[in-house]
Amino acid sequence: MTTNAYLWGWFAYLLGCAGVLFVWWWLTRPLAVWAKVPLRIVLAALLVTPWSVSPEHDEWAPAWVVSLFDGLAQEDISLWRAGGPLLGMLGVALVVACLEVWRQRRKIAVQ
Repeated sequence: MTTNAYLWGWFAYLLGCAGVLFVWWWLTRPLAVWAKVPLRIVLAALLVTPWSVSPEHDEWAPAWVVSLFDGLAQEDISLWRAGGPLLGMLGVALVVACLEVWRQRRKIAVQ
C-alpha cells in the first residue's frame, strides 16, 4: 500500500468516525449528564485509539480492528496485543468522563 492510499484510508475512517460520533452525540442528548458523558467519551476512545498492524510493519490501524483481526484470523497472535492497550485507553477515557461529570456537577452546585 502506498503512503498516499494509507493516508486516504485514515482520512476516510476518521470522516466515518466523525459521522458516527455525531449520530451518537445526537442519540445520547436526552440522557442525564452522568450517563451521556461517559458514553460519548468511551465511544470516541474506542474508535480513534490506534495500534500497530503487526510487529513487522510500521502501519497503524484502529486498535479495535487490529484486535478483531488478531483474534479471528491469526492463531499465533493473541487479540490482547491490541486489546490490552485498548482496554487501558478505555479506562483512561472513563476516568476523564468521571472528572468531566464531577466538574459539571460542581459548576451547577456553585451557581
